[in-house]
Amino acid sequence: MQDIEKSGGSERKRQGGRSDREEGAAVGSLSRGLQILDVLTQAPGWLSLSDIAAETGLDASTAHRLLQTLIESGHAVRDDALKRYLPGPRTLSPLSLFHPLTQLRREALPVLEFLQSQIGETCAFVLFLGQERLVVDFVRGSHPLSPYYDTWLKSPLHGSASGKLLLAWMQEAERAELLGPGPYPAHTAKTITSPEELEGDLKLVRQRGYAVAREDAYESLVALGVPLAFQRDAQPIGCLVISAASSSLGPEAEPKVSEQLRAATTLLMNGAPTMQVFRQWTARGIRRGSATLA
Repeated sequence: MQDIEKSGGSERKRQGGRSDREEGAAVGSLSRGLQILDVLTQAPGWLSLSDIAAETGLDASTAHRLLQTLIESGHAVRDDALKRYLPGPRTLSPLSLFHPLTQLRREALPVLEFLQSQIGETCAFVLFLGQERLVVDFVRGSHPLSPYYDTWLKSPLHGSASGKLLLAWMQEAERAELLGPGPYPAHTAKTITSPEELEGDLKLVRQRGYAVAREDAYESLVALGVPLAFQRDAQPIGCLVISAASSSLGPEAEPKVSEQLRAATTLLMNGAPTMQVFRQWTARGIRRGSATLA
C-alpha cells in the first residue's frame, strides 16, 4: 500500500489506485443518487430537473449529472420533449419475474386471500432478512379503515407482533445488542419499555406460539402473528400477521385467530416450494442453540 504525503495531511492510496478521498467521493455520489431515486419513486408523476434539485437539496448541475448516470443504468427515464423524469424499470421493478421473491409472492397470495376471507382483517406475509422485516405481500381487510402495510416494516420490534416474533427466537445476547439498554421507547401508553417485562412477553410468545401487539405501537390497533419455520429448533423464516382495529378483535378472540393463522402457515409451508429457497438464502434454518419453536 502506497502513502501519498500532502500539505494538508496524508492520503492513503489503495491497491486499486483509488485514494481515500476518491472513495469518499464515490460514496457521496451513491448517497446522492439514492436521494434522487427516493424523490422519483415517491413523486405522483413526472418531475423536472428543478423539482428534483429542490427536493434533494442538490444544485442543478449535480442533479443532472447523477440523473444521466441513473438513466444509463435504467434506474431513471427522461421524456426529452417534456424534459421531465420518472423512475426507470430497474427502479420500479428491480427483480426479475423469475426471481425467488417474485415467485414466493405468487405462491403466497392465494393463502393470504383465503386467510383474509376467513378472518376479514388485513393479512400479511412478512419475511425476516437479518434483523429487518420485509412484507412479501398483504391482502387488505374488508373494512374501509383497515390497516395497510408498506414493503419495509419500521414498526418498533418491541411493540409489534412481527417484531416480537423476530426477537423471540434470537439468542439473548443478540437480542440485547439489537434493542440496546432499556427503557425502550414508548409509542403508546401500552408499549412495553422494561427489558424484564419484554423478556417475559417473549417467553409467553414462545410458549403459546404466537405474538400479540395490542396498541403497543399504534392506538386502537392490534396485530397478531404466528411464526413460519421448518424446524422446531430453528429461527422462524418469517411470519403471517393479521392487523385489525382493537375493537373488532378482542383478547377473547386471540386463541381462535391464532389457530386460523397457524393453519394458514401450514398451507404456506407445504404449498410454497420457494420457501425452501429462502430458508437457505436467509440462513434462518441454521440451528442457533437458543430458544426452540413451540
